[in-house]
Amino acid sequence: MDCFSCANPAINACKRCAHPYCEDHGNEHYCAECLRPASALPSFNLYRGALLAMLIGTALAVILLLRPPVETRGAPVIVGQSTPTPAGGAGDATVAAETPRATSTPSTPSPTATATVSPFREYTIQEGDTLYGIAGATISPTDDIDAYARAIAALNNLDFDAPVLRAGDVIALPPLPTPAPSP
Repeated sequence: MDCFSCANPAINACKRCAHPYCEDHGNEHYCAECLRPASALPSFNLYRGALLAMLIGTALAVILLLRPPVETRGAPVIVGQSTPTPAGGAGDATVAAETPRATSTPSTPSPTATATVSPFREYTIQEGDTLYGIAGATISPTDDIDAYARAIAALNNLDFDAPVLRAGDVIALPPLPTPAPSP
């Protein structure tokens, strides 16, 4: 067997391309052609395939980002999202007063489902609020502010000694204390 590059007898075969080569046209593992820096680059077909894969991935990402969500019966619905009217026209856009949250739309109304009114009032936390500040602004100065602040913490599962109050969060307020009967 002769060297791929000259007429000398081959002493080895390249591990990469299997060309036979002599001692002048390679080292102990690779032929001179595979040792050239240009042969270390990936092939043009590999570049073309990677480019095609990136283009397909980008197109898919754009489609998924721009496609309107499909609403089906029984699927989660985003509160505050605009929906088309039954006549086919566009509905008025509604803006949620709070962060949108997923709710489940039942496929059939339940006969036992009834609307319940919570006995608790809601309070939106402002920057710099404390439990004592909320309690003092909610009840009269003659009531026990400490006990009411502890009731707020207990109702909202907050640590009374180190509560984490974030601006914008909504907490429930317990019912106002009933005034003591006068003698």
